[in-house]
Amino acid sequence: MKYALIGFNCRFTHSCLSLFYLRNELKKHAGEIDISLYQYTINDPYYATLARLGAIKADAYFFSVYIWNADRIIRITRDLSIICPSARFILGGPQIAALQLEVLPPQTTLVAGEIEGIDPSFYTDLRDHTLRSTYRAAKAKNFPSPYEAEDFDKELANRHIYYESSRGCPYSCTYCLSSSEPGVRNKPVDQVKEELMPIIEARPQKLRFIDRTFNASAKRTLEIWNFLQKESNGTSFHFEISPDLFSEEMFSFLAGLSPEFFQFEIGIQSTNQETLDAISRKTDLDTSFKNIRRLVELDTIHIHIDLILGLPHETFASFGRSFDDIFSLLPHYIQMGLLKILPDTPLSKQTGEFSIRHCAHPPYEVISTRWMNNDKLTMLYWFGECVESFYNNRFFRTFFRYLRDRSQNGFRFFLDLLNTCMEENFFGKARTQRLMSKILYQFIESDAKGDMLQELLRYDWLRSGHRFLPDHLNNVDVSLKEERDRLWKTLPQNYPPLYNSRSRNSFLKQSLFVSFSGRTLQLLGFRENAEKSGILCFLQTQEATALALHKVVFFP
Repeated sequence: MKYALIGFNCRFTHSCLSLFYLRNELKKHAGEIDISLYQYTINDPYYATLARLGAIKADAYFFSVYIWNADRIIRITRDLSIICPSARFILGGPQIAALQLEVLPPQTTLVAGEIEGIDPSFYTDLRDHTLRSTYRAAKAKNFPSPYEAEDFDKELANRHIYYESSRGCPYSCTYCLSSSEPGVRNKPVDQVKEELMPIIEARPQKLRFIDRTFNASAKRTLEIWNFLQKESNGTSFHFEISPDLFSEEMFSFLAGLSPEFFQFEIGIQSTNQETLDAISRKTDLDTSFKNIRRLVELDTIHIHIDLILGLPHETFASFGRSFDDIFSLLPHYIQMGLLKILPDTPLSKQTGEFSIRHCAHPPYEVISTRWMNNDKLTMLYWFGECVESFYNNRFFRTFFRYLRDRSQNGFRFFLDLLNTCMEENFFGKARTQRLMSKILYQFIESDAKGDMLQELLRYDWLRSGHRFLPDHLNNVDVSLKEERDRLWKTLPQNYPPLYNSRSRNSFLKQSLFVSFSGRTLQLLGFRENAEKSGILCFLQTQEATALALHKVVFFP
């Protein structure tokens, strides 16, 4: 028998963990079979993908289903059934309820639940070509890592690797499938270490732990973190964490990490307490904010915070307050995603109560609620796209920090910026740093602090590593070349620790020198008062921080 195991990922760099679990279970229970894994993305050309799958001529095609790839899988299986009319299609995954059986080919089987917990009759039926239309698997007692040594050089080469040290979630948020099966099943830490070793030795660029709340147990978390710090060599690790569950011991450990070794994704979702109560989300917001500030101040861990658009009791104004709360923390990334109404979740049964309307097909994005009509929700969707473009990068960190420190209303700022983006057809253009910087430059020209804000844009541009100034930022009294030529003549032969007489010429050639006002230098922390202007030198070397911006030296 020839089986094809197929995953559709969001990006090429991602990988599909469930395919490897499925492969191992089929090897153990399905007898003599020929198994191959195939990974595509949801953005690959459709017909080319269909042609490749049709050419496999498999007896059975297995698909890993999530709400964000369900539409493509429905389409693929329907068309593939025409090319391979005798093939069987087996679709599985935790979000399998997102599929409507009547729109699938008749030779389709749905498998809900964990493949390790499926009844052995499934494999008997598979061998005998007597598969039923649906199977439901139980919770698995054991779920060992499914990877084999050759995977890292083949299917997982140049991809992010996913790993779970636990299953389940300590919370029961009503929009999440985990709410129907509360509780956490942890692997023994010794087993986790043993399974991680071959992954770490393969030196992937990124290893993503998919544990729902990785830091639920401080002791267990620290033991695994210490292991990773000791054994890792160049890999960065991504965790979903709850910010109100940090201990002082955890902060002490994190303070000693090298930049970008860890990345934290934090699901705040909303800071409106009525909303949090409605979705049964238990969190201590005051403790969360305090701990996120501490994490951001470390400046070595990439901090990603999630907000959800369209939750119950969330008005346009209350979402604005949620955004301002998060903007005040200055995380590295603020993600705003539309609420998805997953079938079989408690929230899916409350859509009438909350007047929630959503898209008819996966991923079932919310269209309107009792508290927010479609016009407001659509505006917030584009608001999120504006934040994604201008904020979620390293291009304008000093600029946005100044707005925060000036008590600027971040929600109002991005709403006004969104209007400008719409007028400029920004979302229909390539979102380059040059274009975004120009839009921001024009946007703040009428601001009372416009001159300083423009200098901050120039500072951020050069800290990003550029070796020139674009036209809109090049309104300096002395050009970059003239400033370097002047310093070439006036700087001493030795200027420790930057250069000595032997390295002086090389240093001056490789560095950029720009004059800034005393007021801006004071704001940036280079002067104690704003009386005198001065020169900032932008080096080619980067800081050992989360965003790796270029180093800057002040020349009085």
